[in-house]
Amino acid sequence: MAASLIAEKGELPSGLTFFGSWIFIRCSDMGIALSKGIISSMESKEHNEPTKHESAKEVGSKLLSKYSDTESLFVRNMPSAVTASTPKAIPLQRSQELEQAIRSAPANPEPYVELGQIYIDQQRWTDARRVLDAAVEYCPEHEPALILHEDLMIHLSSMALEQARKLNAQRPSEESRYGLEQAETDLANRRVKVCSDRYERHPEQKEILIPWAVALRQLGREDQAIENLQEAAEDPSLRARASLQLGMCLESLERPLEALAAFRKAALYRSPPPDPLVRTRALELAIAIAEENGLIDSARYYTEQLLQFCDSSQKEALTLSLRRLEATEL
Repeated sequence: MAASLIAEKGELPSGLTFFGSWIFIRCSDMGIALSKGIISSMESKEHNEPTKHESAKEVGSKLLSKYSDTESLFVRNMPSAVTASTPKAIPLQRSQELEQAIRSAPANPEPYVELGQIYIDQQRWTDARRVLDAAVEYCPEHEPALILHEDLMIHLSSMALEQARKLNAQRPSEESRYGLEQAETDLANRRVKVCSDRYERHPEQKEILIPWAVALRQLGREDQAIENLQEAAEDPSLRARASLQLGMCLESLERPLEALAAFRKAALYRSPPPDPLVRTRALELAIAIAEENGLIDSARYYTEQLLQFCDSSQKEALTLSLRRLEATEL
């Protein structure tokens, strides 16, 4: 059953499914999709228009930085056992039986998957990695084991990054900042490898190209990211999300007019229409780039479009921003 689920959906029936299950955020807030929480969206005037202390470029950079994490538009379907404070209780006898089964028949993949999942549910990360490392060594073509191992490695890298963030927040120093930067790089590299390996096995799963591209952008490999996003954009169901990320890559490369065109596509595709969150973020970034480059008419247009779709809490700030733009000389 697990194999059929993976073949059809690219996911396991339970357990860690970081890339196996793609859950798109559908919320009205600024959805930086981390399990830790959500960054608020354009809740204050300073996020909607430049103040006397901020240029349009600074506002655009602020918006762009909100998408710096690979999980900026996606969340992983983490089981409650992973995030719960109390690990799931599993009979000790069953773990022992599976350990013995692995020793007796190391080429049989099923015990690895079941035991690895048990250790994950119990948050026994060292044991889970030991078992799943062995699984991919002895059963390198067993998809459930590969997926569970990949998701575990992503999760371990994510935990290391969270620990580095906490340490840097509690005791900031040059050493802790270096550790944080290293953890961010390690996680991005891990995601690149997992996406690359999984896409090689499942080239029909075009959605993998988007988080792969975001991780590449984190590593400063924008040209490769752009190639992935252009391929993803060929799929109508993915093109708005791919265009949003493509605009961010082009902005990072200081190609603002191309970035603006990508954001326009992300926001204004008609069939299928973009997800509301994608549309809102693309319009925000388009406004910032248009203002920065003196394209006042374009900035007005995108602001008017955003006013049609934004939350009621944002309307006042956007209306003030539009009035300012209308008063600006071309």
